[in-house]
Amino acid sequence: MFKNNPDGMRMEPTPERVLSICRMVARSPISQTDLLNSLTLGNPSTKETDQVNKSIAVAIDELGAIVSKDGKLVLNVDSSVISSAESFRRYVASQVFSRKDSTFVMFTKWIIAQNDGLFQLGKWEVMAKTCAAESKALSGLDENAVLGWRFWAAFLGLGYLNGTMFLPNMKVRLQDVLASSYASTFRFGEATIAGEFLSWLKSRLPEVQFDDTLPLALSAGLRTLDELGLIKLERWTDSVPVHLFFVDGALINEFTHITVFGEDCK
Repeated sequence: MFKNNPDGMRMEPTPERVLSICRMVARSPISQTDLLNSLTLGNPSTKETDQVNKSIAVAIDELGAIVSKDGKLVLNVDSSVISSAESFRRYVASQVFSRKDSTFVMFTKWIIAQNDGLFQLGKWEVMAKTCAAESKALSGLDENAVLGWRFWAAFLGLGYLNGTMFLPNMKVRLQDVLASSYASTFRFGEATIAGEFLSWLKSRLPEVQFDDTLPLALSAGLRTLDELGLIKLERWTDSVPVHLFFVDGALINEFTHITVFGEDCK
């Protein structure tokens, strides 16, 4: 799912399946056969077996959350990682976005770069074909890969699923990054110059191409956090502004300073 390109992203290992498997393994070391029987109530079908085995493979080979020792699966991370969907999401993000050459990250970057043009693509099949035609590195991409991508993209906070549409909004992804590492460089509750903030953010969002104007997904995430009072975007007249993706009628289309409110953002 998150291997270096080219990698066929798959629909079967959803975030919920992988997390459930990790939680079952955390209770007690268990063989893969016994785990399969437990998850399928002792009556596995070919389809269910495939779903479980592919989810186990992601947990072991791509996320390092579990390992196989002496014929049994055991948890390979601190139990706090799987204590909540939020902590698991943040762990997954730390693994996934550290592999910039993965099909997942490369396709995510392509998606974010489409901005509002993404809405014209419509169906997942069209999305896959368009990306495959435009990106030589992703020429092997197909609809099934994109269908697998969408579940993890939504889980990791890159946007929201609405029927057959993906609505780019990085609110959750941004919130996770701010909560986990903002305080290592800046102070919560104090205004930070926008340019310095973006320089810091670039190294933490490899899936975003930073240009003179921030992409729609990132801009929507910043606007949402501002609207919720988790951050404050301000325009000071004596400073150079950072431009958000223009949205007609939006209250904020540029900012020079950002204030992140720590406890609320966590």
